[in-house]
Amino acid sequence: MDPSEDWLRRWHDRRAGATSRAFLRAKPSTYEWLAGHAQPGDRVLDLACGDGALLALIRERGALGAVGIDMSEGELSAARERLGPEANLVRGRAQALPFEDASFDLVTCHLALMLMRPVEEALAEVRRVLRPGGTFAAIVGGGMVGPAEDAWSRMVQRIREEPFDGPSIGDRRAFSEEGLRELLQPFANVRIESLFVDLAGTPEQVLAAFRETYDADRIAPARLAAIEEALLADWQALLRPDGMLPCSLGTRWITATTEAPR
Repeated sequence: MDPSEDWLRRWHDRRAGATSRAFLRAKPSTYEWLAGHAQPGDRVLDLACGDGALLALIRERGALGAVGIDMSEGELSAARERLGPEANLVRGRAQALPFEDASFDLVTCHLALMLMRPVEEALAEVRRVLRPGGTFAAIVGGGMVGPAEDAWSRMVQRIREEPFDGPSIGDRRAFSEEGLRELLQPFANVRIESLFVDLAGTPEQVLAAFRETYDADRIAPARLAAIEEALLADWQALLRPDGMLPCSLGTRWITATTEAPR
């Protein structure tokens, strides 16, 4: 197992639901956009399903046999609590999906593709389990910094030069549009849209979201406390009259299909 994969699994075991806690309030909704690709009767696989937030929306749209797979037992436990005992949840890796060829009409992935290594193996498995003409829809983060007068941008500036403990995470190609297009060459009808999502909140909400990032978890505790104090000071000048902080995160919204039969 790649060292970063083991680190990520343990992180998600400890912080199950961190992604949905931050992004269920995002505008526009990354979860709603992905779920919107599911049609009644579709067979759907949610890759790196986390605590089941996206699966819940997909099931509301009448998808048949919606399946979630994740390598973190902590996330899967949270998904069972959210979805109930009838949920079809599997522990496994994206690079070795335990499903037959052409098993799904749609594969979704919310903020996880850029973390996977080797990412080519994960994408090859996505192609294998999709039916001909099936759709892959993903939200990818990283590689985009918002305006200077933004709470998340200030945070990025603060931690850019910090030393991190632990392995490097992800494949850098997945953090740029050029790299994603290279990785997605075996697919057809590739579309990539770059979009900042609004995560505005109170200073306490934004700080809580920062604490539940991979970067924050890899900074020494004493240093992290100093960074948080500095951030709260930085953010005072950004506060809106309603007490909310502007906060945005750059994402890329991807759709691609497998080749349809001729």
